[in-house]
Amino acid sequence: MRLLSLTYLAFFSAINSRCIAQSGNQAILYGESSDSACHNTCKALKSTLTQQTYHSLAPDSVPAPDLVSSFFSIQQQEIIPACWFTPTSAQDVSVAINIIRENGCHFAVKSGGHAANARMSSAEGGVTIDMRLFDSVELLGEAGDGEGEVARIGTGGRWGEVYKKLEPYGKTVVGGRDRRVGVGGLMLGGGISFISRRNGWAIDNVLNYEVILANGTIAQISQRTAPDLYWALRGGGNNFGIVTHFDLATYPLTQAWGGYKFYLLSDISSRMASLSLPPAPPFTLTTKALSTLGSLINAGACKLGYCITISDWLNAYLSILQKEQYDLDAQLIVALAYVPMLDLWTAFANNIYAKPVPNPPVFSALKKLPHVYSSNRVANFSSYHKELNDWNEGGYRQVWGALSIKPNFKLMQKLVDIFIEESESIKQVKDFMPSTVFQAITSDEISHMSRNGGNCLGLKAEDAPILVSSFTIRYNLSPEGKEDELVEAATKRIIDRSTAVAKEMGLWHPYVYLNYADVSQDVFAGYGKKNRQRLRAIMQKWDPEGVFGARLQPGGFKV
Repeated sequence: MRLLSLTYLAFFSAINSRCIAQSGNQAILYGESSDSACHNTCKALKSTLTQQTYHSLAPDSVPAPDLVSSFFSIQQQEIIPACWFTPTSAQDVSVAINIIRENGCHFAVKSGGHAANARMSSAEGGVTIDMRLFDSVELLGEAGDGEGEVARIGTGGRWGEVYKKLEPYGKTVVGGRDRRVGVGGLMLGGGISFISRRNGWAIDNVLNYEVILANGTIAQISQRTAPDLYWALRGGGNNFGIVTHFDLATYPLTQAWGGYKFYLLSDISSRMASLSLPPAPPFTLTTKALSTLGSLINAGACKLGYCITISDWLNAYLSILQKEQYDLDAQLIVALAYVPMLDLWTAFANNIYAKPVPNPPVFSALKKLPHVYSSNRVANFSSYHKELNDWNEGGYRQVWGALSIKPNFKLMQKLVDIFIEESESIKQVKDFMPSTVFQAITSDEISHMSRNGGNCLGLKAEDAPILVSSFTIRYNLSPEGKEDELVEAATKRIIDRSTAVAKEMGLWHPYVYLNYADVSQDVFAGYGKKNRQRLRAIMQKWDPEGVFGARLQPGGFKV
């Protein structure tokens, strides 16, 4: 037990000893030398909507203190706009989009700012529209079409606050699993929830969108009022307007069982010996001591029978995946992560059962694996949202990427090897912490995607189950500042090599989950040629000037 206690303390000290990059609370802006179109736009916004606009040329402008630091990734925090605009109403947004369009200034829209990629929700030298004040949650009553009670959710809220506001009414909605994630971005890209097996993705629970169109019109978009645009908004990203409110189906709030389990690995050394790894980077005395400690902890735990192999971990996941198809309350995410302070690779599982039933049979394969830590318990969903957020701390540089595959043990082994190999090649990067994740898109989830005219993702029931194989790389810059180049190159290699292997084995699927994708990936190609053509036709109909396309809103994934 002493060894396990030491393992626990060392592991969590390593994970939680993170030097959060400090961002200045004062929003930095372009001055008079900025692009004239955007300079004129900001002046017009300041003149027309004075209290909502922060422009450096107006000395009485006072921004919200955390406009910059509220972005999740440092890459987004570094972007300097010509001005910030924080609307308070749909009418404000309408006026602003007309001013922006007439002056031809580029812009970006921020909900929670959780996207990793620079310029996704921040506009360098342009207008950053921060929707933070659209954070209301209102119960509207019965929908009248069999959907039950409806909640109107503001696009600028964060999911933790949304759930908190619904709890007194015994209600919840299909939304984000991380409490810090903003409403708007998640809702426009897909939205996988802890209750998606039974109720579908977030985009398939939207009954109505309040949208500011390219011409400034404030529109209510539903299957009844505008079926083409309604279809496009369900997965089409930021290409069709600025959504201010979402009307979502609600569901009874229950407790759940679940949490995290962490596993030490007995085969990581032999696996790494079989890979093409570069020479280890030079150690300092401190890093060498910590690496030695990590090795001793791992070796000691393994001798006592507290380790598993990566094969054990993958086989358990695939076994559960088969059972998951028959249990709508089960959801499992598994991941492999590198702990830099101990120079140690570890595996973990995040299992959630959407009922307060301890150790449900569907997760029996996980229960059989020896673990060094478990947080499984019966709790409110808010507890799991907080836990996921705690393991995904902001204030670092971030890179994400994703592809989709068919479940297959040999392929997953190869993808793990590729990820370890490429991660080891850049582990000298400052504050480096990579992780790779597998999670399923099940037939149950896809079955909901045909509701109310369907969504634009292009997924079919016969495709299921599909695995989303995603990864994140967290890091920071050294004084030399070469880390971005190293990490971006490794990201491309991971995506390219993983895709090539999956295609060679006939197990690749073209779908790329928008909310996990790297900026270099062509997300909409994965929706299928027919759906992409339809999306482009809808965009041309509703936005013929390309206000929400690459011309004025270059950030995000473009149709």
